[in-house]
Amino acid sequence: MPAKTAPRDFGLIGFDHVDIRVKDRVKARRFFVEQLGMDVLGDGPDHTFLLFGDQVLGLRDAADGPGPAGIDHIALRVSEWTGLRSRVGRARVTITGEKEREDSRSLFLRGPEGIRIELVWRPDPRAHTCVHPAAAPLLTVVEEEE
Repeated sequence: MPAKTAPRDFGLIGFDHVDIRVKDRVKARRFFVEQLGMDVLGDGPDHTFLLFGDQVLGLRDAADGPGPAGIDHIALRVSEWTGLRSRVGRARVTITGEKEREDSRSLFLRGPEGIRIELVWRPDPRAHTCVHPAAAPLLTVVEEEE
């Protein structure tokens, strides 16, 4: 029987968000809002963030052409940021990027079979802001004159 290796504790505490690529973002947005009751967190030029509980579903525009829609990346929430980069490096995981935002910090990793993984830390795990809050809304509401 092979010897067990010591578990690597990255402080994973759950999913932060999942981003999916969709061919028709307006239709997908409408489905998740009207049929499943999600709230719109914000729209950007190529994405929409939807909120349910303290979880976020990101809808990203899929590339034009016959490429598939599907998972863009998964983001796993971590309990602390200090030392995370070192722990990931010691585990020999490939880091493909790093980003610091107003409400979070992220490490981007290459997972098996090309899966993109984001490790994200937020001081307030209930906060998840749209990165383009001033962007024009995806759906324009036309009010009828009375």
